Formats: sequence, C-alpha cells, structure tokens
Amino acid sequence: MDSKLFSFIAAAISSLIWTNLPSIFSIILLLGASFLFAKQFIHLAYFLIGIVWMASVGHWQYSLQLSSEQTSESIVVVGEITTLIHKRQEVRFTLKVTQINTNKLSFSRNIRVSWRQPSWLVQQGQIVKLEVKLKPPHGLANEAGFNYRQWLFSKGIIATGYVKETSDNELLQNVITSRQALLNKLLNLELDNISWISALTVGYRGLLQQKDWLLVQQSGIAHLIAISGLHLAMVASASYYIFSWAAAVIVSRIYRLHQLNLHIVAMTLTILTTFGYSSLAGFGLPTLRAWLMLSIAALLIANNKNIKIYRQLLIGISVFLILFPLSIYGLSFWLSYTAVVIICLVFWRWPITKAGFSITTAFSSMLRVQLCLTFLMLPIVAWQFSYVSIVSPLVNLIAVPLVTLCLLPLCLLATLLLWIYPDLAILLFRWVDYLIGLSLDALNNLVIFPWASIDLAAMPFVVWGLVFIALVLLLLPNFGVPKKCLVLLFLPFLSFLLQSRDTNWKLDILDVGQGTSVLITKNHKAIIYDVGASYPSGFNMADSVLLPILKSKGIKEVDIVIVSHGDNDHAGSLPFLLKGVVVTKLMTTADLCREGSQFNWQGLNIEVFWPDDPIKYDDNNSSCVVKISDQTHSVLLPGDIDKTIEYVLVEKYAENLKADILLAPHHGSNTSSSTAFIEAVNPRFVIFSQGFMNRWQFPRKEVIERYQTVFLQEQIPLQGIYATSETGQVSFSLPFDSLGPIQVKTYRQDIYPYWYAN
Repeated sequence: MDSKLFSFIAAAISSLIWTNLPSIFSIILLLGASFLFAKQFIHLAYFLIGIVWMASVGHWQYSLQLSSEQTSESIVVVGEITTLIHKRQEVRFTLKVTQINTNKLSFSRNIRVSWRQPSWLVQQGQIVKLEVKLKPPHGLANEAGFNYRQWLFSKGIIATGYVKETSDNELLQNVITSRQALLNKLLNLELDNISWISALTVGYRGLLQQKDWLLVQQSGIAHLIAISGLHLAMVASASYYIFSWAAAVIVSRIYRLHQLNLHIVAMTLTILTTFGYSSLAGFGLPTLRAWLMLSIAALLIANNKNIKIYRQLLIGISVFLILFPLSIYGLSFWLSYTAVVIICLVFWRWPITKAGFSITTAFSSMLRVQLCLTFLMLPIVAWQFSYVSIVSPLVNLIAVPLVTLCLLPLCLLATLLLWIYPDLAILLFRWVDYLIGLSLDALNNLVIFPWASIDLAAMPFVVWGLVFIALVLLLLPNFGVPKKCLVLLFLPFLSFLLQSRDTNWKLDILDVGQGTSVLITKNHKAIIYDVGASYPSGFNMADSVLLPILKSKGIKEVDIVIVSHGDNDHAGSLPFLLKGVVVTKLMTTADLCREGSQFNWQGLNIEVFWPDDPIKYDDNNSSCVVKISDQTHSVLLPGDIDKTIEYVLVEKYAENLKADILLAPHHGSNTSSSTAFIEAVNPRFVIFSQGFMNRWQFPRKEVIERYQTVFLQEQIPLQGIYATSETGQVSFSLPFDSLGPIQVKTYRQDIYPYWYAN
C-alpha cells in the first residue's frame, strides 16, 4: 500500500516540472493504460492515475477561465466576498462568483478585484452585485520576487481586475461571517499590536507592514504569526486532556455511561473543537492540512488500526492532493509537510523510551525538535528567500513556548470571553498586547546586529537540495558511510559562494508592468536605468522587483542609478530603492543626464545622447537617452522620446545610434519608433517594456509591423522582438570586447517555463 501511495504522490509532484499539460487525448490514453497495467504493474498504474488526476485538474481549471468577450468589456457579477477586510477604502478582495451578467454558473469561480472607493463598508460574507473589468490571471515574471501568477493559480483564482464606479453596484445581502465579526471587534479594541494579535487570533496578516515582515524574516518566526499546524496541535492536545478529564468526571457519576469509551469521546470532541478553531483561520490550507492529518490519525486509532506514522503521512498527503490538488503549487504545502517529516524523523531517531510524563523528557524533546526543525528548514528558506537567519534557533527556543503556551491560550480565552464577559476579554487582550510589545522590542534589539541574518545570492534548487540531504544524513546513523564524506554534498554550495570569473556583462529588461526598469551588471556590480512605478496602495517596483533581484544576485550596492525622466512609471519607485540599497551615484536630467555626458564603467562606455536642455521639452521628450557599449556590443535606452526627438537624434548621431539591443521608445507607442530611427539603430533585438493588456494597447500593432517592415526591406538580421508582458524578464549575456554571440533568455520560456505559472 505504501509504495502505491508513493507512486501516486510522485506522479502528482511531477506536474511541477511539466512545461505543458498533456492533451485530453493523452489523458484518455493514460487512463486506459492504467487499467491495463493494474494487475501486473500496479505501481505504474498508480503513477499513471496520478498524472491523469493532476492533468485533469489543470484542464478543469483552464475550462473555468473567462472568455475573451468577458475580459474585453465590463461585466456584472454576483457573488460572495470571501476575504477578510479591515479597510474602508482601497480594498482588494476575492469574490466567489455565482452569476455573470444574467447567466447563473453551474460551478462558482473565484476572481480577485480591487475597489478604490466602495459604496458601502465591504466585509467578508456579503453577497454583492458588482460591475467589474477583468483580465486573465497575470503577474510580473522575474527571476526574483513574488510569483503572483502562480499564487493565483494555487488559490484557484481565474481572473483579476477592478470594480467600476457605478450606481448599479449593489449590496444584496449584508450578512458577515463570524470571523469578520471577530476581526471587527479586535479592531475596535485599539491595541498597539493589533496586527500581530489579529494574525495569532484569526490568522489575518493583512495588517502587518513591510517592517513587520522584515522582522519576521530576520528572526525566523514566520510559522508563529498565523494559525498553522503547530497552533492546531497545541489546541488539540489541550482539548483532548480537558475533554478526557471532564468525561471521566461525568461518567464516574452516572452508571449508565460506564460502557462509553472515554478515549473515543475525547477524540471526537477534540476533532470538532479543532475544526472550529480551523474556521478562525478561514480554513486556510496549512490549518486544513493539520486538521486532516489529525482526523486520519483519530479515525485509525478509533478503529484499532496500528499504522506507522510514515503511512499516515502518505495517506494524508494523498487525500489532500485529491481534495485540494492546486495547493501543491503553493509554497505553504511544501513548508508544512517538510516540517511534519522532520518532526517524524526526529522522534524516529530519538524515540521517547521513558513511561509516563516527565518535564525533563518533554523539555528535551521539544528542544531537540525545535533545533532540528530550525537547521533542516534553513536550506528550504534560503532557497526561497535567499537569506539565512542566524538568530532563528535562539529566537524560536523562546518564541515557540511563549506563543503556544502563553499568547495563544490567552488569545483563545479572550476570544471566547468577548461574547460572554467583554471587560475580562479586553483585559486579557491588553496583557497579550503588552507581552507582544515586550517581545517585539527584544526581537528588534536582536536583529539590529549585522550577524543576525545573512543575505545570500540565489542558488539552484539542486544546490540547496544537496545541503538538505547532507544535514539529514548528519542526523541519521552512519549506515556504513563515514560522516566526513558528507562534505562532498556541501561542495556545490561552497562553490556558489565564490564569485564567478565570468567576464560577460549582463542586461536584464525587468518585467515591471506598465513601466521601465533595466539592470546592467558586470563583476557583481550594477547600473540601473529607471526604476518602475509606485502606487497609492504602497505597492512599488523597487520592493517587489528590483531589491529582490539585486539580493538574488548578491549585489549590495548599486554604482549608478539613471532616471530617464520624472513620470511615475519610470521614477515612481526611486524613494523605495534609495531606502533599500546603497546607491553611489544618481543621474537625472536635472544634473548629469545631459547630452554629451560620457564616462567609463568597468570598461563599458556610457554615453548620453539626450536631452540638450530638459526645460525645453515635456517629460517624455526630455528623457535621458543612453547608449552602453563595449568594443563590439551595444545597448540603446531611449526612455519615452517620440518621433520628433528621434529625428533630431538621427540627424545628430547617425551611425553612432547603431546598437545590437534596443529598448523600444515609449513602450511601443505609435508616437515613437519612426522608420528613420529604426533604420539608424539597426538593432538585432527589440524589447517592449509594457503592462499586460494595458489600456493604451502597447505595443501598438502598427509599431510592430513597422519594425518588421524595416527589417525585411533593409535585410537587417533581426533575431527577436520581445514584449515583457508576454515573456517576462528578458536577459541578455554579452561577451565583453568579444565577437562571440549574444545569448538571450526569457523568464517564461527559458527560466521558469512551467504550465501553472504562465
């Protein structure tokens, strides 16, 4: 049975590396083959069933996508708000749609929308009718930063967009969930650390700020700030002991109840209690995973089935893949089950042999589990987030018992009392607030030390996988292999710590939506041309794209930042970038970015062709036009200039405009990219940096046709036209002062080409 479940799970996991979904015809063939192999090759049959299941889920998810007509114009939807909300303005929420226009849906669909100025106080549980403008699910696609598209897929969200301001928007049923009502009560308490209390109590982390998340990363306490398996395990333990004691007291006094199995009664009530506790987290997947594992274990015990823990784990994962298959594409699935496997490994390696309860045994076991969890999770955290928290083991030794044995019980007790004895509940929450305040002060004082956490350059999964295997083997018995041989598994990691001797210089046209940001790197040093936009919500391209990619490359200081002009889509994120990384030199059209400026950077020649005087022109036409070149290769970055400035540049510079790579002016607007300019630049690669389904329809069809026409007429050896909205980040590797070929990769086709992320 174990090997069959393992085959099914392995097949499901293999979907993570599929670049395309198997066709419907292929799925039918695989299903038929699984029946044919069921007798002689049962493990292969289970493997094929796993492939069929995940492929079918993928096709089902795609079948729920909106039609092109529904995304090309506004539609009216009816549905239930499923997201907790704490703001009155600028809200973003998920809507479970049951009707589109006049058509009632056979199956509900999830969409995620923003609403700048809601007509009423939007709350979880309300049934609403809204006019929305939607797009297919999409996200920025860069080699570092949050993969929003994959997150949407893992949540089953089939479209994103915004609510239009119209009088037709209507609140159909003003019924809110008990979870929203609890959050509202918490917000009314006006506690100093309400963001942390709401995370602990209802699993809502929307109130946490950027500085809070930075503290969480540096201290390694992410698993403690939301309702997770650890919290549910503590609630289950406490519930079981309370119900066992209470049931024993009652049964001992009533003779007719003596035949009851108190163990079964306590377990049943514990399952119900933890189910209610899971509802506090909105039945989040980490909590559901823990509850499912607990329920399976209780069911097996109730039926006197003595099944080993690894088999329970295999059953739990298999059931979860059947009930929530999309969760496999989210990080929390892997973090949760890896933690469970590590805990099982620890108790297998160091079993508890003493009978009865012992404080010493309990403390030593908790200490051992916590240390092993911290160290074995380090490679996984480092792989995903490119940092290692040095203080994490120490912090968690104190924070885990503090949260699970003190703060969590107080929060739960106060939550119950809110409906019975509000004054006492408020007092308890104020105690929690005070304790959290003291804890945060201690954490902030600890993480300010430079050694508290270490940023690492991004490394491949294989490298961190070998480190993880080495750490696991260090904990296990020798199995005939000397421990010193494990150092071989660390060699790839150590080699990546050494700076490479690559003499090429790199150009990355980053995917920053409707905007521009270009990163030029050489010898672990960097130049940035434009920084992308920032938005009223606080979202900005520096924090979401630029800083993560600098961190992943191990770059802690930027030599030069060039801002072409002051428009938000080019300069909006500058304050956030300057706050997040050291910048040696800033160039704008107000100072150094003027026609005739020229300097050398690591052997690369940086020339400024425009503007002559920015005061004479509007923002777009005062853009800083920059050419970066070595002896053989060059890149032209023209900002948002239009045809009038292009003609001036062609007349002034003629042959000097020629470049291998051209960032198309003004994102592909028809007011730019004149025929004369294209012929003068004579590029081999053209990149349009623009937003997905942007309202200006950049790049314009006629602009693309203009490039193609010129290339055909002049027989220019064009090698590629790229749009960041389609390809994501476009990366070039240019041989320095060499005639070698320019290598190009795009994020969606070459770096991360998986079907569920594109």
